[in-house]
Amino acid sequence: MLKEKLRAEVLGGALQDSGNHMCGIYRGYYIVIQLENGQYVVKINASSENDENNIQLSGFLQQQQTLMKQIAGTQTSPHFVKVMIRQSNLLKNVPAAINSCIEPVIHYLLNGGYTSGCEGCGSTTETLSFYDVNGECHYFCNSCAGEVNAALQQNQQQIQAQKSHLIPGLVGAFLGSLIGAALWVAIYKLGYIAGIAGAVTGICAMKGYEMLGKFLDKKGVVGSVIIMVVTIYLANKLAWSWEAYDALKDYGYTFGESYRGLGEILNETNLTAGYYGDLAIGYILTLVCSFRNIINAFRASGGSYSMRKVN
Repeated sequence: MLKEKLRAEVLGGALQDSGNHMCGIYRGYYIVIQLENGQYVVKINASSENDENNIQLSGFLQQQQTLMKQIAGTQTSPHFVKVMIRQSNLLKNVPAAINSCIEPVIHYLLNGGYTSGCEGCGSTTETLSFYDVNGECHYFCNSCAGEVNAALQQNQQQIQAQKSHLIPGLVGAFLGSLIGAALWVAIYKLGYIAGIAGAVTGICAMKGYEMLGKFLDKKGVVGSVIIMVVTIYLANKLAWSWEAYDALKDYGYTFGESYRGLGEILNETNLTAGYYGDLAIGYILTLVCSFRNIINAFRASGGSYSMRKVN
């Protein structure tokens, strides 16, 4: 996550760097730092009998946010808090930014008598274990870890028991994909091939399937991806037909004639290679932009989850 020199400067070097997160105990508090969406999310396990649900702590954090421009937001739960810190443009400023935001919080916790325990129940009676749950990091006691795992299993079973309505779902996917197709043609008219338009096509297709099919299961994801591929092909053909129409309309060609005769027009103008080249580039860019979304949707459709004990 950070180079060793920088890690040693964050909270006195108390946290261990494990690649996608930093974790450890600093001044008696369990702390996890993860980089999410361009922000350093610092989670501190803390609670107090004198501050039910950390309401007073929440007020302090909101006050800190107004005082420090580095803090993008805060989140408070009964047994932990999160502080979102804007990522510095210069990596060398990261330790200073984190320290300046978190040290006042630690000082407040120490003065207020807050204790640090399991983020699920607040227990301080046993040594906690560190878990990675679907890519998010948590300090849990054994009991809460078991409850989380059982809840994930139950959720998986419930999701796998649901079935979608295929035909209405595919209709919804097609209608949703038209939004991406329109964006594709509009961007192409500006002289660009944008993978983001292909990604939007896939996202809208899956959302449309879910809306009309009532549930996005695995066959829904596969069907939506197939419709995305077909829609991109049609969008590319529409964009090229529009270009052909603009060039030939003065000779009496209609848009329909340009669309139906596009293959012949491409052959006569030696632009066939360019047409399929644009299509190939579009598919590649779409794959790059939408691969993670598709994989995540496929996993979610089956209720798959990962939970592993790190230490």
